[in-house]
Parts: sequence; C-alpha cells; structure tokens
Amino acid sequence: MDIIKKATIPLMMLLGLVVVWVGLYIYYESSQVEINPQADSYVSQLQKTFDLEELENVSRRTRDHFPVLPEVFFTLVGRD
Repeated sequence: MDIIKKATIPLMMLLGLVVVWVGLYIYYESSQVEINPQADSYVSQLQKTFDLEELENVSRRTRDHFPVLPEVFFTLVGRD
C-alpha cells in the first residue's frame, strides 16, 4: 500500500503530461497550412540580365510623375 501512495503523484503527473502531449499533437495536426500550388511563380529566380530600356522607362516615369524625386525625399525626411 505504501508503494501505491508513493507512485500516485508521479503517475498523475505522467498522465497529465500524456494528456497535454496528445492535445498538442491534435492541435498541430489540425492547424496545418496548405501551400498555394501556384507558389512556384512567386519564388522564381530573376533573370541574370536587366532590360536597360525598361529601367530607363521606370526612371523617366519616376521623374515625370513624382512631385519630389526619391533622392531629395530622403534628404527632406532626414532634416525633420
């Protein structure tokens, strides 16, 4: 009878640990994230060369449409 009294607390703690373990296992298995099958299109590598004409078009549109150029903007923000 003395062994049962000494083993009761460790056995209850072991039972509690097993219940927590099973509960966490069920939680993590039910919360799996599905990956978009089209994810490959988001992680494709960039081309090794840039189209300089397209880069020049972007620079031109930036100069034409932004009221303040990015280089000037960063200096204005630094003054505040």
